[in-house]
Amino acid sequence: MKRPSSIPVLFGAVALSGVAVLPLSAALAAPVAAQETFIPGTGSSASSIARVQLRSSGLSVGIGLGQARTRYAGQQGNAEAESVDLGLLGTLSKAPVACGVAPGSLFPEGSMPTGVAISSGDGPDEQRTASAGAGTPIELGTQYGSASPNSKADAAVEGARIELAGVLSAIGGTASSTAKLTPGSQREASAVSGLGRLSLADGAVVLEGLNWTAEHRTGARSDSAAGFTVGSMRIAGQYYPASGAAELKSALDAANAALAATGLSLVAPEVAKTAAGISVSPLRLIVSSTPELRAALGPALDAVQPLRTRLLDLVAPFQATPDCGFAKAIGFGYLVADLALIALGDNGAVEFSLGGARAGTEFATYANPFGTGTPLLNPAGIFPGVQPPDLGVAPGAGPLAPGALPPASTTLTPTSGQMAPVSVACRSTHDDGGGCAAHRGELAAGLILALVVLLAAADRLRVRMT
Repeated sequence: MKRPSSIPVLFGAVALSGVAVLPLSAALAAPVAAQETFIPGTGSSASSIARVQLRSSGLSVGIGLGQARTRYAGQQGNAEAESVDLGLLGTLSKAPVACGVAPGSLFPEGSMPTGVAISSGDGPDEQRTASAGAGTPIELGTQYGSASPNSKADAAVEGARIELAGVLSAIGGTASSTAKLTPGSQREASAVSGLGRLSLADGAVVLEGLNWTAEHRTGARSDSAAGFTVGSMRIAGQYYPASGAAELKSALDAANAALAATGLSLVAPEVAKTAAGISVSPLRLIVSSTPELRAALGPALDAVQPLRTRLLDLVAPFQATPDCGFAKAIGFGYLVADLALIALGDNGAVEFSLGGARAGTEFATYANPFGTGTPLLNPAGIFPGVQPPDLGVAPGAGPLAPGALPPASTTLTPTSGQMAPVSVACRSTHDDGGGCAAHRGELAAGLILALVVLLAAADRLRVRMT
């Protein structure tokens, strides 16, 4: 009688052993109980007194007044306070436009205050500067910044004032921000900005006690909040309630109706929340030209354009070098005029963004970079109970002297002891906390091989008895 082949049975045994080893490997490589680990992460906040922008068709360029920003990352805090933030205009002002002269060089040195920038990288630090521009239409407030390790940062601009006749008067402008880490438990960020009084169109609309706030916390206590409040609001001499959201909306609608003839309009702040932070937007004052001005402006610009071109052609020969002449200077003047005219066009406006605050905290989670790939092996792990030969030199003692190595006949001496793990993978940053996993792969492999041999022997015995 033909004996049945044992090969299929052997393949089945191998497959069965593979299935059987899955729970066995999981049991042998179970991780050590993880410890909850607080991650310092980051925190940031920012607030603003005002920002003035020229806007056209969604594009804008402008400057910021009274900007306070703070941030901590890990154990280091950083703070910035700027009474004037020129942004893109600051970069452009440093570029030569004619005769090698940059627009920024025309202002006397020191006429524009330098912002305060503080870091705790070298230890605690703080700095304060005095206000500037007293008696001018725009008074710049004091600047303050401080930072300390482990980890806190504060920034503030206080005492700013803006006076633009017939448009707006803003006094008592303040902006402050804080980012703080309480090691092992809490991340915090907060920002506040405010205006003591805002008057529009020579007092047609007056708002007092404007306040923007944003707070964000994670860690032992996790919460966030942001909002905008107005102490009182007066329109054409009449007070309007503005304590609640519905009352504030009604009051702003009445204010816009009163301002319509002047080309001014107000857009209420809004709160926005994400997983990493919360913010309240500025109160936007939009200054646009009236329909009558726009109707007259278009034909006038069309008529002036040929004259502009002829003037440039006329003065082109009067130049010291290709980069230094009357044409370059007049061209730069045209640029400044064009920027102003764009804001008066159909899709343009001058926008004052008053106040605003944002705050956020977060912590990073990183994948374990040592959990995969070939681990570092040690002799005790590869050969259980075997110790390497003693070379007679302590670790870190330097190179061996000639002849100090043992003879080639030296053998490894077995010693008793527990089987060491082939590898240990540890992680300190993970959603579930930190911990280590010890992998005893050689024990699992031995048990798998023994199981395969046992099943093969049993199959061989069955065939002989058939």
